[in-house]
Amino acid sequence: MPENDADTAETVVVTGMRLKTERLQEIIGDFVRDHGKRAPYSDQIARWDRAVCPQVQNVPADISAFITTRIRAIAQAVGAPTSRASCKTNVDIFFTDQPQRLMDAVADKYPRLLGYHFVHQAKALSQVTRPIQAWYVTSTSNGILTAIDDPYQMSLGGGLGSRLSTGGLRPVLTHVLMVVNTDRILGLKLGAVADYLGVLALAQPKVLGQCGDLPSILDLFAANCADDQKTATLSAADKAYLEGLYSMDPWETGVLQRSSISLHMRQSFGAP
Repeated sequence: MPENDADTAETVVVTGMRLKTERLQEIIGDFVRDHGKRAPYSDQIARWDRAVCPQVQNVPADISAFITTRIRAIAQAVGAPTSRASCKTNVDIFFTDQPQRLMDAVADKYPRLLGYHFVHQAKALSQVTRPIQAWYVTSTSNGILTAIDDPYQMSLGGGLGSRLSTGGLRPVLTHVLMVVNTDRILGLKLGAVADYLGVLALAQPKVLGQCGDLPSILDLFAANCADDQKTATLSAADKAYLEGLYSMDPWETGVLQRSSISLHMRQSFGAP
């Protein structure tokens, strides 16, 4: 494992890449589609509108400090909200060799932490299938009030909309629960785990485990990715995507949001 000091964690190292420029627009479009899950009540993409505040459980203090510092450093580098002051935890990360036992307890006692779902979906939704897995609680905001997305409750009302806006509503991330199966990350460097957690903490992906044309830290456990296709650090595409996510207009329609993120990524790569 790398050194766990704060200086190492605060230095955001980004893995470069070679671009297939002949179909770059299509490649970026696929990346944006796969890395941004649509919100329950709209086709928009949820992001944090308050400071990201991670807490790590069941690891030594120096490892916990390394991971939380790293997540905050990535957040700051991409323009996500951060705070130097103490804050209320909204990203809970648990390291455990019995992840399913933990998630069974969550489903039984704290089902809201599983995110938007119907009661009959809780058991399936709480199944642990990946070495590192995340569950997202999202909310809908009209700029004045914010309500957690719940299929058994009416969503908030907004103002008049247009083809370019969503009627004064936007989705926001409210809580992220991440579980790390310690038996399945043996041999990985702590930096790789921290970067993986960092991307999951800042954005809710639509799919995982697929090996795309643009390298992503989220492909770390992809079975169909050759070792030379994987990256063990935040990739240039990951950073550009997160920058685009946190610079887009949160009130725009999902189509325009994805277009804005794609444009930022193309510009980051020096493409027209």
